[in-house]
Amino acid sequence: MANYDDLGSLDDWLLKQAIEQAEQGVSIEDQLIPQTVVKFGRPHVYLYATAIFDGEVGNGGIQQFFDNSSGALAPTVHDALQEMLLSEYADIMGGIIDAFGAPFPRSQLERMNRIDNDPQLQINLGRASDAIDIWSSKYTLAREAYAKRSHLLK
Repeated sequence: MANYDDLGSLDDWLLKQAIEQAEQGVSIEDQLIPQTVVKFGRPHVYLYATAIFDGEVGNGGIQQFFDNSSGALAPTVHDALQEMLLSEYADIMGGIIDAFGAPFPRSQLERMNRIDNDPQLQINLGRASDAIDIWSSKYTLAREAYAKRSHLLK
């Protein structure tokens, strides 16, 4: 895989893989990460998961991420945040994931039902929305540094 000039161009490629998977009619609940991403290894997987997370949170917040089908990626996003040295964000995500119970539900409908019926989970999601800032330099620089450490950026 060629190195990318910047994180934006890498994210563009990753999001294109998500679009192609959807166009093929493959649900994220059935295949969390497109095989075109998986074959390049864990750094690509983690950057893919956080790119999807960024889009959802940036559009409608943490609850939208968990309400939508992409919420199935939450455990992968958690692991990615840890690997990117964003332990505070990873801890917040871990608490939400734990609140769903084990095993974490891949089903969008199941996650939505749990959120609707669990006031504490609703509170946790609200707190997470206040605490996780995907636009912060801390977050964006951590993703970029991870991509550089993984030799994906020039």
